[in-house]
This record gives sequence, structure tokens and C-alpha cells, in this order.
Amino acid sequence: MDKFETQLYSSQLKADLDLFNQLQILIDALSMTENMPELLVILQKILAFDSHQSKMVRIDNDYWFPSTHWVTIAFAKISDQASLSPTKVVLPNAQKVAELHFSEWPNATFRFVQAPLAAGGYYLVETAQNLRVLYWDIAHKRFYLDTKQFAKLVQTQAVQLAGLDALDIFQKRLTAIASQFTEIAYDIDLPGIDAQKQVDLEMLRKDLSTNILDSLFVLGAKQQFILKRMTGKKSGAVITIGEVSLRLTTHHINDGHVQWTYDIIDDNRDVTIYTLFQQLPFFYQWYSDHLTVVGLKDKREVFVD
Repeated sequence: MDKFETQLYSSQLKADLDLFNQLQILIDALSMTENMPELLVILQKILAFDSHQSKMVRIDNDYWFPSTHWVTIAFAKISDQASLSPTKVVLPNAQKVAELHFSEWPNATFRFVQAPLAAGGYYLVETAQNLRVLYWDIAHKRFYLDTKQFAKLVQTQAVQLAGLDALDIFQKRLTAIASQFTEIAYDIDLPGIDAQKQVDLEMLRKDLSTNILDSLFVLGAKQQFILKRMTGKKSGAVITIGEVSLRLTTHHINDGHVQWTYDIIDDNRDVTIYTLFQQLPFFYQWYSDHLTVVGLKDKREVFVD
């Protein structure tokens, strides 16, 4: 039997305790900082922490949280800084991952889950319907909206009960977070949520067929909304909803194809395409029926099912 070396044992124990002490310092710093760039650096260090570096000390208890917990904590702090509406972090009984409660949506809860390795990063998910809102990649500075599932989320009962004001607040919250990320060179893609940017929202596919467009004419007419052909310099179709116009506009591009876009003309700039999904069920029905063609173009490659 090898001779037991008390000094070696003591040295290794000290190294292990120093390792966990570094994590404690990082977690304390995460709770204290109000500076977003600093917060993100701290978060990356926490996510990079590897407890398996410890040779002797192992921690296995109800208070050892996975990486998604710390992503949630950090996002809540960023969200609070970006919005006048509070964000609450709740840890449900017998669970190790915190939930986010945004005050504008009292009947909905959200949490972060780790994205598949093919995508990396994390998804923010509404828990009741398991619908993704967005993708956050801290390491590679990417922040993307899942337009497909966010459009579905807008139709859920929890969001419908909260109403258009709640949707407006939530969209402004995400837009404000994205604005903060832009300052530190993030790649941002949140199509359709910023009421100030509601033109040139590209559809997934080019060359919209006559049949698909005609089906929108039919659905709109059943609800007393008249879809008209556009005339003038731009071609396409337009629906007028009070003082707001929704235009489906054609753009001829160099490869000989036609790119279609959604353009919302609103002098007050407080209406988004997701607002219209709530207000015009026939429009969402058409959008959903032909999603692979008329869906908003987004960073689909990171949304792995």
C-alpha cells in the first residue's frame, strides 16, 4: 500500500476548496453587478466552471443548480434594466431551475432550457405550451426570435387574456434588451417585434403563388375585410384596418425571383405584425396554414426541434 501523505491530501483539499470558492465569488458578483457587460463576463465564467476539476470534493444536494438556472438569473437582471415592468424569478418547489414571471403576462411562466448541441446556447420557453420565444447564445453573442413559435404563443389563452397592452409591453421589453446587446456587438434578429421597424419583413419563400394570395382574399372577405390589389410603383396586396394598412409587397430581385414582404403602415408606430395576429384571427389562420411559405424569415438554423 502506498504511504499516505498527509501534506498531499491537505494540498489537494485546499485546491478543491479554492476552486469552489472561485465559484462562490462569481455568484456573489453576479448578484451584485448592475453593469451588463460585466454581468455577461461573470455569467460566461460561471457557465465555464467545471466541478469535475475537483479531485476530492463533490457537491450533490438540492442547491446545486444547473447552468440554465444562472442563465435565468442573469436574464432577469438584464430584463429588469431594460423594462419599466418588473421581472420576478421564482423557484418552484422541488425544482432546480428558476422560472421567469414577466409582470405584463401574469398567467404565463417562462424558463431557459439548453439548446441542442447543433445550435448551442439556450432557448427561452413558455412553460405551459412549451413554446420557444427566443434563442440566446452568450458565448457567440447571438440573440434571435423564434418567429414561428412566438406567433403561436400570441394565440395562447394566457397571452390573449393579458391583451394587446401586455403584448406591446413584452415586445418593447425584448426590443430594449436587444438594444443593450447591440451596444456590445451582438448579432440580433427579432423580426416583427419592434413597432418602429415594420416594413420589409421578409417571408420565408420567394414567389408567392396566386393560390396562396387568393386564399387570403377569401378569408378576409368572410370577416368583412377587403384585400385590394396595390397599384402604383409597388405591386402586391393591401388590407386596411382602421388607420393601419397591412401590405404584402413584391420586390423583384437580381436572381429573377420575387421576394414578398410584410409592410405595416401605421402613423402612430405602435402596431406590429404580432398585434395583427391577435386582432385578425383570419390573418393568423392564413399565416399558420401557409407558414412554410409566408412565415417571417428568421434564423431558423438555430431552432432545432
